[in-house]
Amino acid sequence: GDLTVSSLTVPSKGGAGSTIVISDTTTNAGGGIVAASITRFFLSSNASLDASDVLLPGGRAVPDLAAGASATGTTTTTLPATVATGTYYVIAKADADDAVLETQEANNTTARAITIGVDLVVSALTVPAGGGAGSTISITETVTNQGGGVASASVTRVYLSRDPTLDANDVPLSGSRMVPALGAGESSTGSIAAGIPAGVAAGAYYVIARADADAQVSEASETNNA
Repeated sequence: GDLTVSSLTVPSKGGAGSTIVISDTTTNAGGGIVAASITRFFLSSNASLDASDVLLPGGRAVPDLAAGASATGTTTTTLPATVATGTYYVIAKADADDAVLETQEANNTTARAITIGVDLVVSALTVPAGGGAGSTISITETVTNQGGGVASASVTRVYLSRDPTLDANDVPLSGSRMVPALGAGESSTGSIAAGIPAGVAAGAYYVIARADADAQVSEASETNNA
């Protein structure tokens, strides 16, 4: 026999210490019957399994498989609580305990990418069509944690810009909004009373809202906050 992981599905994102559900199909690609085995899962910084990778709790029992037969199932496991934010791979290994003698022992693994960590974005933004120098405008925005895990409390700030890209030339507007801690997929909507500087010249501008403007939250992506 020859056991392979012929299909593997993992969530695209997760949080440190959170549970994820993994679906896999283990197939006997060889020509003889193989005895029962266990498929296990590892967290890795790359797509190759080695001794530095972290064995995730649990595993899936695979029954005896005739030549060409497959077994599909799901496994609920927990990501390490101390894993740093970043992009990783979940690696599934058929016959992870090396209990089955196979014609090939080097093709037991399959890997899929997963992003671990929170990711705050401004998912909705409403500003008035006009305003005056020295006046105060009301801005409504929604901050969403589109990553995995819980994002700690943060601050959203707003800026006045000549273009839709936030850079050092843009003018911070007075006013901000405290955003509470947000679990994976959760959102917070609120309003900011933003003061426009008195010396701003007439013209067309952009109002840019930036989630986690003080960079207090470690995120899976730091380039999509505005």
